[in-house]
Amino acid sequence: MTSELSLFPGWPPAPDPVFFAGLALVFAGLAGEICFRRLRLPRITGYAVVGLVGGTLGLSSMLDAQTSAAIRLLIDLALGLLLFELGSRLNLKWMRANPWIIVTSALEALLTFIAVYVVLRVFSVSPLTAVLIASISMATSPALVIQLKNELRAEGQVTERLLALAALNSVYAVVAVKLVYGWMHQAYHSSFWVVLFHPLYLLIGSIVLAFVLAKACNLVFRKFGSQDHHAFVMLIGLIMLMVALVHMLKLPNSLTLLLAGIIFRNLDERPQLWPAYFGTAGWLLAVVLFVLTSLAFQWEYLVLGGLAALAIIIVRGAAKVVGTVAVAHQAGISYKQAVALGMSLCPMASLAFVLVADTYDIYPQFDPMLKAVVMCTIALLQLAGPLVVYWALALVGERKD
Repeated sequence: MTSELSLFPGWPPAPDPVFFAGLALVFAGLAGEICFRRLRLPRITGYAVVGLVGGTLGLSSMLDAQTSAAIRLLIDLALGLLLFELGSRLNLKWMRANPWIIVTSALEALLTFIAVYVVLRVFSVSPLTAVLIASISMATSPALVIQLKNELRAEGQVTERLLALAALNSVYAVVAVKLVYGWMHQAYHSSFWVVLFHPLYLLIGSIVLAFVLAKACNLVFRKFGSQDHHAFVMLIGLIMLMVALVHMLKLPNSLTLLLAGIIFRNLDERPQLWPAYFGTAGWLLAVVLFVLTSLAFQWEYLVLGGLAALAIIIVRGAAKVVGTVAVAHQAGISYKQAVALGMSLCPMASLAFVLVADTYDIYPQFDPMLKAVVMCTIALLQLAGPLVVYWALALVGERKD
């Protein structure tokens, strides 16, 4: 028989994760608007601050395993949708007409990898961990770049190249990390077949699923039109199904959705455009993504990897500027625009977080320096990165806010 007391809430009432999620969104919205309206700073800075404060209060440690798994799924879904959007903005015909864009991307990513690896070895980080962090450091935060472009209403040569290079170096980073997994398997005494075939499975599986998703999305839009609201609902449903399928097959969500967006944009002779009314949903996803990513930061990471993270930020930013400036003339932009482009490539956030989480999903006992250095770098760049992009786009007159 049910006790009468069980019909009433206990004391003190115990809020569930939905309460804290709603509270975080409210405070993130307020912080974002204060930054934008009062301080003339990007809203994203406010979102990151709220996440860091939540992490400081220990909210992440209050989550049970089931809630943490749900949060990870939410992060993958939000990041996947934003990566799909970024991929759908990448025009391969433009790159074929100006191959120096690809050269610029490859050069800045390679210089970033080398610079970060060398600095980490100076800090006595193990070669395997240094290679992983250097691979992750090649990527520019796709979600942050997209949302800043929308918030600042930025248009122009630098902005378009920023989106293109962010998409390309995100591909480099994910592919490099998955290839390094072969080295990790060898280090952990896995069989030869795992060392050889696991990275291949991750890459080939992602390409196949990306092609399937892109074809399905193109079919939907061809039948209903790219600006039909019902078609957009089906598009979101297809992406959600793909995220679930990627989790089932243990494939990299980020690479699959980014490649799917690229194929979706370039597969048909009449390219499909990302629906204009995705804006509100995109902002909600961005807020969730930045708050949850920052929430995972713990201040003890500063003790282990703070100095290395600061050094990485400096050499990583310098490498990206040098890479864009070195071929500016051949790529058809001025040196001023090249400097602004290199500076704008500095943000690093949710994609880096997911790549770190993927690594620890496979080997939970892996070197803690990886998490400490990357999370410190993310925390600093989620605060400073939007400001750098804000000023860089203003430098070349592409900011319309």
